[in-house]
Amino acid sequence: MNISIPDNVMTALEILGKNGYSAYAVGGCVRDSLLGNKPDDWDICTSALPEQTAECFADYRVIPTGVKHGTITVIIEKPLEITTFRIDGDYLDNRRPNEVLFTRKLEDDLCRRDFTVNAMALSASGEITDLYGGRKDLEAKLIRCVGCAETRFDEDALRIMRALRFASVLGFEIESETAKAIRLKKHLLRNIAAERIVKEFTKLLCGGCTEILREYADVIKIFLPLGDFAEDTLSFIKKSPADPLLKLSILLAKSTPEEAEKMLRELKYDNRTLKHVTLMLGTKKMALSNSIPQVKRLINRFGEEAVSVADFHLHTGKITPEIHKSITETIDGIIANGECCTLSKLAVKGSDIAALGIFPQNKIGKVLFSLLEKVMDGECENDKNSLIKLAENLNY
Repeated sequence: MNISIPDNVMTALEILGKNGYSAYAVGGCVRDSLLGNKPDDWDICTSALPEQTAECFADYRVIPTGVKHGTITVIIEKPLEITTFRIDGDYLDNRRPNEVLFTRKLEDDLCRRDFTVNAMALSASGEITDLYGGRKDLEAKLIRCVGCAETRFDEDALRIMRALRFASVLGFEIESETAKAIRLKKHLLRNIAAERIVKEFTKLLCGGCTEILREYADVIKIFLPLGDFAEDTLSFIKKSPADPLLKLSILLAKSTPEEAEKMLRELKYDNRTLKHVTLMLGTKKMALSNSIPQVKRLINRFGEEAVSVADFHLHTGKITPEIHKSITETIDGIIANGECCTLSKLAVKGSDIAALGIFPQNKIGKVLFSLLEKVMDGECENDKNSLIKLAENLNY
């Protein structure tokens, strides 16, 4: 198939070519194009050294983003990363090479890449260099390491997570020797920074990950010490939308909020994720109703997370799609109409109740919440005079 190369990428390839250097689009952009998908990013590799690349683009803005590793960024409409062909030195920590050597040969650069589907290069003329059978593996829907799989994972153990992620997102299988090496080398994930693992795992969860989670549960347990994934959990994850917070909440749904928080903290998840997931897990025993008073209480307790609670209950089988639809539509209507669900919207304040002179100071908050409940239940209008009269009849 003919691959459509964006104008800015073609411009970069042609400029490098006119200056006597070989240059190719490489990696994921070639893979995605062959799959009929629009690439998010286009990366370029070239025989030009970083300083030579900078000279070629003297008329453009050039940013020395990673000169040590051969990469500069050129702004042609938008940022383009251009990297010199390179050979990686020895990997001493299962994460990064101890040195990078530049080379003039595309072949040297492609042989160091992780998977065959990511080791193809595309020239300005549309010719594809595919030394490791990447196109064949795309057609067979296989993730296969370039060369020896054990060596690839020894070099950078994060490639284990990348293999699982690509298989999940693309709906591919992992080739047998690569799968065998994943299991043999899975312990090396302990050498990888939690943030790097989380980034790949999040993408994995948002793909069609059910089979990967089932088949590689032993690998996932290296960094997320759960029990075996229950079939109902896998089913719920499969049917849920590609929302990383929702997917993660479903995955951890059989854990207590405290257990989940401990695991997520060890993986250095951000505070927003910690708060969201533990909040969702804390609602597991709630019985959601689509009655207006109950929906108002849901908004009162969870605010903008009320819809997320309903989503979590839907996708863990606790409420039906019909109830979920009713709840979310009611939430939208209540918010759109500015109806009172919180003390901040109540027509009386603490000072109004204190001015009555009939309640001790330590009871005023309780009085206000009682009034709010009457409003949410539809037993009293959110009107100052009505609420004052109601308060005068309360016995605290």
